[in-house]
Amino acid sequence: MALWLAAVILPMLVAGATLAVVPSGGRAARAALFATACLGSLLAAWAGSRLVMASIVTVADLLSALREGDFGMRGHASRGRDVFGLIAAANHLSEDLRESRRRRVEAARLLGKTLVALHSPILVIDDQGLVRLINPAARALAGIDRAPAVGRPPAAIGLAPLVEASDGVILAHAFPGASGRWAVRRASWHSGGRGHTLVMLHDLHAALNDEEHRAWQRLIRVLSHELNNSLAPIESLADTLSVMLARHGMRMPEDDLRIGLDAIARRSAALARFVGGYGRLARLPPIDPHPFRLDGLLTRIVPLEQRVPVVLEPGHPVVVDGDEGQLELAFTNLLRNAADAVLRAAGGVRVAWVVEGGQVVVHIVDDGIGLPKTDSLFVPFFTTKPEGSGIGLSLVRLVVEAHGGSVTLVDRTDRTGAIASVRLATA
Repeated sequence: MALWLAAVILPMLVAGATLAVVPSGGRAARAALFATACLGSLLAAWAGSRLVMASIVTVADLLSALREGDFGMRGHASRGRDVFGLIAAANHLSEDLRESRRRRVEAARLLGKTLVALHSPILVIDDQGLVRLINPAARALAGIDRAPAVGRPPAAIGLAPLVEASDGVILAHAFPGASGRWAVRRASWHSGGRGHTLVMLHDLHAALNDEEHRAWQRLIRVLSHELNNSLAPIESLADTLSVMLARHGMRMPEDDLRIGLDAIARRSAALARFVGGYGRLARLPPIDPHPFRLDGLLTRIVPLEQRVPVVLEPGHPVVVDGDEGQLELAFTNLLRNAADAVLRAAGGVRVAWVVEGGQVVVHIVDDGIGLPKTDSLFVPFFTTKPEGSGIGLSLVRLVVEAHGGSVTLVDRTDRTGAIASVRLATA
């Protein structure tokens, strides 16, 4: 391009310089020289225009090929023929688009293989409510292994409940291909100027069955332990009294009889408390939520624990929306457990709360002996205390989770002791 510009301009410059030195009397020579310079410039301009047109035509051909999806065509960008570097730029563009298409094809192939391998039903619905993608698991759920599904509304293939199901809900439904409980996940995005929604279902049947089976195993294990602890001594004492009665008749020593009957009465009372605790768990009423001051509740219950020193750290007022009576029962149980742990050691209990975003976390920190090495702390009727019922922590978890919160128990890291933390949403 620079050479072409020089070929156009240089003759004019030479002609101008020559005219400046040619005598004014040589008009014919001046005219001939000027005409020659103009002719040279015109020839150079004509040659340059052809070069420019050739580059433009080549670039136009390349762009036409790109528009038709042919990314393999390349222009010949030899030195001096590629005006303004247009051909080289078009070649680079073609190479970039070819690489981009290769990546898209590979990504689509990977996505397709992933969708086929997934056991969770997945389908994509566009903004017109039509299915744009469906994996084999979703086809099996709809009972249409080979029937056409793409381009049809979900209702036409038996998947109508997926259209209205919100993200995160648990959907209980009998689809044409299967029935059960499903966790629904949704994600939306725009592609090609149109909205799309991906819907994925996760079958909860196996997970719930496994968890229910484990829960029953834990419950039966604890029930067997508690019942055996009470029934075995009763049976043994009854046998002993029966033998003594056969040996001594009505002259059986009164002290022996009283001791045996007292032991039977104590074990029977323990068994009654155990069964009563089970009934309290089963009869826990639904929560009746209303806004109240959680800091006021803590201020009320802390002075009730008189066995060990309990310090309530000051904090900002905080309001929660919940059942004040049930939450008071839960925090009282946690405070009593902390005090029980401290009674077997030396120290006290500290109660504090902190607001984190839209939640409040209440910490009950004790200087006790720490947590027992077990994962059954929240299992109903599990207890490490000689006179414990095993329902306190179970009751706490039921109440807190009914309020959409969580409760955790961890050992302290700075010294012996434990920390009970309750997380609740603020009003």
